[in-house]
Amino acid sequence: DVLEVRKGMEVLAISLACERITREEMEKLEEIESRFQNLIEEGNLTELAEVDVEFHDTIYNATNNKRLVQLLNNLREQMYRYRMEYLKDIAVRRTLAEEHRSLRARDEKKALDYIKVHIDNQQKAIIRSLN
Repeated sequence: DVLEVRKGMEVLAISLACERITREEMEKLEEIESRFQNLIEEGNLTELAEVDVEFHDTIYNATNNKRLVQLLNNLREQMYRYRMEYLKDIAVRRTLAEEHRSLRARDEKKALDYIKVHIDNQQKAIIRSLN
């Protein structure tokens, strides 16, 4: 349920961010993605999760929609457990890095397609890890 709600809100966030993101926020996404890439092989799940959260927060803030940011932040605690499970698999971490890069394209249609795939992949990985 949490992932379905998140998916709907992430789709809205991506759509708004594609319209409103500043050059500075785009540069910040590039810097965060670079840090994430450097952490993939290390396996420090806590630091990876923090950088992943920072990446998503930058997108959320780029929406300039305080209510949406507040709602997404309310899901953060529920998502943390799932995020940690998801990040345990190195193949998943590599895929996540690819998905992050694609979100910086600023192509709304492409970004929306990727966020849906991103959350669907996350949901599948979490279900696999819990079985």
